[in-house]
Amino acid sequence: MIDTIKAATERLLSAYPPGRMVPVPDDLPLTDEGEAYAIQARVAASLGTPCGWKLGGIVRGEAPRYSRLFSELCRPSPACFSHDEFHRVYLEPELAVVLAEPIPARDAPYGLEEVAACIASLHAAIELVDSRFDAWPVVPPLWQLADGLSHGAFVLGSGTSPNGLGRMRDAAYRLCLDDEEVLAGEGDHPGGDPAELLTSMINARIRASGEGFAAGEVFTTGTFAGVIPMLPGQRASLSFMGIGEVVLDLI
Repeated sequence: MIDTIKAATERLLSAYPPGRMVPVPDDLPLTDEGEAYAIQARVAASLGTPCGWKLGGIVRGEAPRYSRLFSELCRPSPACFSHDEFHRVYLEPELAVVLAEPIPARDAPYGLEEVAACIASLHAAIELVDSRFDAWPVVPPLWQLADGLSHGAFVLGSGTSPNGLGRMRDAAYRLCLDDEEVLAGEGDHPGGDPAELLTSMINARIRASGEGFAAGEVFTTGTFAGVIPMLPGQRASLSFMGIGEVVLDLI
């Protein structure tokens, strides 16, 4: 297993731009999420400075999968990225939170109200999706997990007081590209209530790693409406009513 993890890590790292994308490694079979997370952690150690977490691979009724966010790939709105930094760029409209205080590891699981009490602010956010695999989006779930859940970059928009996180469930949003609406809706997150997903993820990672979370960490809670491609020269603007806005330019 150690040889598989080492070889998979090297292959994924080689596929980050300016490297070329790689096929899904059929010669390196993954058997469980533990192996996928081990690869993800090794890749993450070479990518940058951890500053938070993304939730992804979300299946309603299950604890969300997760991967790291990095300071070098996170920018405040209004943000600008170059398409040359990625193999592809797709956008996900999301809600994110910032921790006001640590959430230490403990044996008893945290409840939503306890988690909400640790949140400093609630924000509109855009995740830029990319993948190191040439067959994306047709990538087995364990390999998507190993590849950081197809994370490319992240933009944190304006925000507001969390007010217990209750507004996350039914948040109304509108995403435009060059002033043309491409996604809009109200609530109906595919994983359910994002606040409950956040709480579930926090408990799942503490159980798996025995580690807590630090003040200032950012959590982005998964797309409300799939992914939308973005091309060089376009401007994306996302608004979550009563919460915040995000602007992103791709050059």
